[in-house]
Amino acid sequence: MKRYSFIVLLFALMFLGAGVKGFAQEQQEAVLEIPLPQWLQVKKSQLSKDSILVGEQVVWSTQMELPQDQELMFAPYASVVEAEKAPVDVIHDIVLDTLAIRNGMKELEVKLLLTSFDSGYYKLPFMVALTPQGDTIYLDSPFLDVTNTPVDTANFVMHPIKGQMRYPVTFREVLPWAVLAIALAVLGYLLYRYIRHRREQGSLFGKPVVQDPPHIVALRELDRIRGEQLWQNGEEKLFYTGVTDALREYIEARYEVSAMEKTTSEIMADLSDKKIEPRYYKELDELFKTADLVKFAKYVPGNEENEEVIPMAVRFVNAAFEQQLQEAAQKEAAQKEASRNEAAQAGQNEKVEE
Repeated sequence: MKRYSFIVLLFALMFLGAGVKGFAQEQQEAVLEIPLPQWLQVKKSQLSKDSILVGEQVVWSTQMELPQDQELMFAPYASVVEAEKAPVDVIHDIVLDTLAIRNGMKELEVKLLLTSFDSGYYKLPFMVALTPQGDTIYLDSPFLDVTNTPVDTANFVMHPIKGQMRYPVTFREVLPWAVLAIALAVLGYLLYRYIRHRREQGSLFGKPVVQDPPHIVALRELDRIRGEQLWQNGEEKLFYTGVTDALREYIEARYEVSAMEKTTSEIMADLSDKKIEPRYYKELDELFKTADLVKFAKYVPGNEENEEVIPMAVRFVNAAFEQQLQEAAQKEAAQKEASRNEAAQAGQNEKVEE
């Protein structure tokens, strides 16, 4: 009796399992049986290859035809895969392309790039599209066969892990670094020579730089300012500034007075004991004071006054240079006299010793 009861129970469970399986199949078939709209025709839906290895990529392309004024909006396929927990991964989501438009119909192509890291034979999730009218369209999907790379276990031989391989350094690899090192060394040497000879007022390669005497520099600058005709064109301020700057630079070089950083009164005070001839000293003082009025008090001198500026500056430079020559000659004569006196004194000392 118990045996018969067990057999009946077993058949009941089998019948119930078959019913559940059949119900699931009916649900899936119900989705598959949803007809496409009459205006939509799927011409081709296929994979670039039916079977792939784990991790390989495959393209799913679907070509369809629909009226030109009809629009379709495709749901992101990655969301569909995630919702159905399908064993595939979307590398590149849906790309929609119009292939042709003719006779009021347009041909579309939908492409997907997929892969899978689970071996097996899968039916891909449906592709879901929406219409502006609110209808949902399910596009049927193909099957994908994912296989593992076969391993020949019969002939497979285990090998120990090898150490890091060291390759010999070639001349081609060393050459760029050697050229760079030489270039840096040459650059450093040239920079050293430049700084050294710059301090010694020399050129880059050691040839002395010939510098003009201060009075030549000043006279050349004054002549340049004369040629620009600044005050004749209403540029009195620029004219007086150029002349006084040239004189200040000459005074610094000739008398070692920091004239560029001092006022007119301070410059004249420093020059008062330099034995400058009173006439030229007075002209220089008047020139600096007039320049201050032009630069700071908006004084507008007359043409005659402007015409005398360059000659006054040139007279001062020439007089200062002549004074320098006289001082050098006097110094040289004094040195010669001192040498003669020393020689005469030495001769007298020798006579006394004899």
